[in-house]
Amino acid sequence: MRLPRPVALLASALVCVLSSPEADARAPGPRFSALSGVAAIDPPAATTTDDGLAATPLEAELLGFALRVPNGTAVRIERNPTTSYLLSEGTDTPSWRVRIAALTASRAGTSPNSQCEDYLAELRRKDQKFDILSDEPRRIAGRDAHQIYLGVPLDGGGRGVMGLLVVPSGPDSYLVSSILIVDGAYASARALLDRSFATMSVRDTMQARLENSDLLVRGAEIVARISPEALRATIDPLPRSYRMWRPIENGEKKDFGYMVVRVREGMQGEVDASKDPKSLKGEEATSGLLAMIDARIVINDDPTHTLDAQSRYFMPWDRASESWSIRSTERHKRASRSSAQTGIRFAPTAGAPRPKLQVISSSRDEKTREPQEWVVPPVYLSQVELIVLGELLPREPTADSIEFRDYAFDQRDQKLPQRRESWSRTPNGWRLETQQGAAPVRIVQEFDARGKRVRRTDIDGSVTELIELEDLRKLWKSKGLPVD
Repeated sequence: MRLPRPVALLASALVCVLSSPEADARAPGPRFSALSGVAAIDPPAATTTDDGLAATPLEAELLGFALRVPNGTAVRIERNPTTSYLLSEGTDTPSWRVRIAALTASRAGTSPNSQCEDYLAELRRKDQKFDILSDEPRRIAGRDAHQIYLGVPLDGGGRGVMGLLVVPSGPDSYLVSSILIVDGAYASARALLDRSFATMSVRDTMQARLENSDLLVRGAEIVARISPEALRATIDPLPRSYRMWRPIENGEKKDFGYMVVRVREGMQGEVDASKDPKSLKGEEATSGLLAMIDARIVINDDPTHTLDAQSRYFMPWDRASESWSIRSTERHKRASRSSAQTGIRFAPTAGAPRPKLQVISSSRDEKTREPQEWVVPPVYLSQVELIVLGELLPREPTADSIEFRDYAFDQRDQKLPQRRESWSRTPNGWRLETQQGAAPVRIVQEFDARGKRVRRTDIDGSVTELIELEDLRKLWKSKGLPVD
């Protein structure tokens, strides 16, 4: 694999906006995924510090590094075809951008310095014009790294600055930061980025693979403990109500949604709310765990613009399959539009021993799309298990903190990411931190001593919080919000 693209392309990128397919692919309009996942990519919390860097590091799990980025940094993730972290100054016209990606050298016995020398030699062979502004060794994460900065001509005239920071992550393996800076901001932007790179920590690639394998094994052990008895123990005759709010100025809470969760024994056919349970026969009469969620979200702080969602999730007691349906209706004054999502995980058979998950999304405004399909990985959690997950995880007196990995379908982004979980005891119960895929910030959930979800904080700062149903009704009526 070669180092980043030729100078001509890098220079032209100085006047272009980097985009992320992961972000651009999201459909416009409101998105809702109940309690089972989020996929927004937000930068770390930007607590002000004297050095101009965010106090909380960006955790780049897929590439095995952490970094305190400059305050206000916009973070994007690109997978085309390999994973890259794209950082840029959080302004309308950024003066700097950084792309961080993994690199495997094309030969053995390389070093950061030799990689930079080879790149400069390649540019000279191609008769690329550039001035070397800096070519020097760096010490990053306790490792010998190398950094170069080049002045490059822009197609429209003037000069831009391109930089490379090459940090070893293993034998002939590197993290490469490709840097683009507007010429007039070179001195200040370089000083800021130098401070940021100095905070980088890097995991050895072989160590990261071993750790990932160990965490998956631990996850497999936890999932294997989910028995029919454990699932039955999550049944609750009483509904659980949740208030959804986001913090605003002066510490106030801005309510924007609510949900009511019911968990009971049910039948597979009850995923379709239009069917009479008494008429279900055969496979549709298979019994198992059924979770139902009724939710409402107010869009754009407009009480006349709402999204109502009815979701049903089912899994038989043997965990071999699952199904779900989500029916949502968006209403704005007299106008309305509806959409739906249906998910089916087929049980393994002799002819198809690897189970598959199939998801179909549709709306009234467009034809039903072709089903999306995934081979289900091991250490998989169903949608209904995510809703009662705190009740299924170990809560023995001897259990204090557990790190593990698992997989679960993300309804919002319609992906099946690997997740890193951290389960720990708190004074009032339990806490679960989930890093979903390559998201730089974790979802944080809090549970009582029985494992019942009490509070969830998403990566955008919004909060889902347990509340008594009557208190919820009174709260929404007092704020002039529509509540059933």
